[in-house]
Amino acid sequence: MSYEIKPGMVTTICRTIEKYKKTSIILTLIFVALLAPGLAKFQEKYDVRIWFRETDPLIKTLNSFERQFGNDESIVVALHAPEGIFSPKAATALKEITEAMWKVPEVIRVESLSNYNYSYAEDDNIFVESFFHDEELSSDYLRERREIALNHKVMPNYLISEDGKAAMIFARLVPTLTGSPNYETIVNSTMEILKKYEKREDIKTYVVGEAAVNDAFRSVANSDGAIFLPMLFAMIIIYLLITFRSFIAMLFPFGVTVLCLVSTFGAAFLMGYTYNNILSILPAILIAISIADSVHILVTYFNFRGGGMDGKEAAFFAIHKNLIPTFLTSVSTMIGFFSLTVTELVPVRELGTLAGIGCFIAWIITIFLMGPLMYFINFKVPKHFHHLTGNNEGDLHPKTLSAAHFLNRHKGKIIIVMAIFSVTTLYMSTKINVNSNPYEYFTYNQPLRHANDFVKEVFGGNTGPEFIIDSGRDDGIKDPEFLKKVEAFKNEVDALPYVNKTVDIIDIIKDMNKNLNGGKEEFYRLPDDQKVVAEELFLYSMSLPQGMDLNNRMTLKKDKIRMSVLWSIYDTRGWLKHIDDLKEMGKKHGLNLQATGKFYLFQRMMDYIVETFVRSIFMAMFLVALLMMIIFRSFKIGLLSLIPNVLPLVIGGALMVAAKVDLNIGSALVFSVCLGIAVDDTIHFLSNYYRLKKEGLSEIDIMATIFTYTGSALLVTTIILASGFGIYYFGDFVPNVNFGMLCAFVLTTALFIDMVFLPALLMWIDEIKKKRNPGHDQP
Repeated sequence: MSYEIKPGMVTTICRTIEKYKKTSIILTLIFVALLAPGLAKFQEKYDVRIWFRETDPLIKTLNSFERQFGNDESIVVALHAPEGIFSPKAATALKEITEAMWKVPEVIRVESLSNYNYSYAEDDNIFVESFFHDEELSSDYLRERREIALNHKVMPNYLISEDGKAAMIFARLVPTLTGSPNYETIVNSTMEILKKYEKREDIKTYVVGEAAVNDAFRSVANSDGAIFLPMLFAMIIIYLLITFRSFIAMLFPFGVTVLCLVSTFGAAFLMGYTYNNILSILPAILIAISIADSVHILVTYFNFRGGGMDGKEAAFFAIHKNLIPTFLTSVSTMIGFFSLTVTELVPVRELGTLAGIGCFIAWIITIFLMGPLMYFINFKVPKHFHHLTGNNEGDLHPKTLSAAHFLNRHKGKIIIVMAIFSVTTLYMSTKINVNSNPYEYFTYNQPLRHANDFVKEVFGGNTGPEFIIDSGRDDGIKDPEFLKKVEAFKNEVDALPYVNKTVDIIDIIKDMNKNLNGGKEEFYRLPDDQKVVAEELFLYSMSLPQGMDLNNRMTLKKDKIRMSVLWSIYDTRGWLKHIDDLKEMGKKHGLNLQATGKFYLFQRMMDYIVETFVRSIFMAMFLVALLMMIIFRSFKIGLLSLIPNVLPLVIGGALMVAAKVDLNIGSALVFSVCLGIAVDDTIHFLSNYYRLKKEGLSEIDIMATIFTYTGSALLVTTIILASGFGIYYFGDFVPNVNFGMLCAFVLTTALFIDMVFLPALLMWIDEIKKKRNPGHDQP
């Protein structure tokens, strides 16, 4: 089998690698060794702050909130007692857990039914004490407490369910203006407390809250990685052994992959990046891109060996034939990944940066380490590479010739069917729903999903936005006029069907006013005198135990108050819509309010996700088209190349609609990632197509040659890519599940389009040219 060698830069590079094989190997290993120590700097973070720049207005508002009111994050324990929370055993458990939660690391305040600061009047005295202040918790005492709790203005749907069979304990976390709490320690300590209640049939416990969600991000990322990476490596080993029938040959792409992972993650941690859920998909991406180039070179090597070349000659020609195509595919893939760096979301930007760097590292290791190593090993050539019996590239496999003839005969039908299919899927893609639900990021294999379902069903939810309401001046929150505006706003919010409860100082002031007036219900209202408001707040605060003051509800300057809205909304679209509604409602009442909170930030990421999707995909398309125009020195070919690369994305969008997959942080990444990877197949195909066309081959022989010599490598790499991404379908983190499923589908579709639709389109275009210009045989 012959292959034409022309003098030039490519030949010079290949001859240099051949001449200085050992030097090339040593220098590449030194390069890897310099990056590998970065692995020792491994750190992981999973809180919402990692998504935003420190200069982001949302972070600035959150920081201001935490400085004035503390952290809005909690670890929440929900108790369910079928016989009722007010049975002696259940009430005792509630009290014990409440007291134990104070000892959980990084917990600064614990609020529950048992220690709720209950105020009441008795004769001329006012008392503020824990709701379960009796030590014995007798049946009679608890019956009385039940009656009070279920008819209280604040407790129902907040600390106790309406049926009295479930209760919630809120353990508030310390503020963290820099860094984040150790969610793993917090959750583990909480689970340790609850362990003694696991076997009790009269009580069931659930753990929810922001701390539980953030720790679930960590737990799922680690557990999925621990299971799927070994499985992925096992599948790759099997695929490579089947393809090359050689343990040594298998080690080459496998070794490239391992060194690429080590180098890229080493570089990541040297750059100060931290591991998170988004970076948990980086290994699959790195495996995919590092396998692709090495497999292309090895397949070419074995094809040359099958055509009669010796090992060293085949090694040289394999590197020579693939040097520019693999470099160009690496550049195109880097473009896809680097397009993600335009986003404001920090982990997505870091993913794009690292995947782009990893793509370059993979190419360096493939060419300058694996390439020279091929000279030292005389591989045994598998039988399926001996189908080439002559000495020319035109000696073709009969099946590939049949396939080429089939495509040529039916090219018109293929184009029409694909055109109709493309229009249909494009229309479907416009119906993609932009939405997400953080709790639905987890499958039902995760206890958090079941816990949240329980809380949502019984309480209507335990999360919601935080509002900072500014009076505009020091001591302004004591102004009865301001308080009445807040009360009117609060009443309107409480009346909304999706709101369970609003928590603020309004109810406390009204309750104290009632108690100061003999406990008469008609005095459960705001005083008309600012001095009276100040006295009531002072009396209440003086009666509170340590750690239970009102500093988490009003500022020290008494100029702002905090209102927590607990509602049953979890999806992003609902959150953002109703936040806007509440803001407008506040303005109507003449209030200056700001929405914030950790969950609010998480939901606001959707704005950035949509922006990321639009900006990255169009940037990637523009740069890929520009690259193709430069490669083939043709504006028309550059535009033509977009068709087989955009179509898989359109079809992937239609699949999202059909499968009811929302556009969220996982699915938004698919399009840029897949465009960068899928264009590799197009480059390999078109590079060979126009090279063979210049050599004077017919359209049939060109297609058959590509199917014979390039198709097998494209098939193997696509199988590995689809498997690598597809394995995440079986994970527990739903965004990664959707990312893996969609990537596997889009990349498989891309191969089909490159091997069926693109050849039919090229043959149809060639036929049109020949009819218009008989004798035309050049691109």
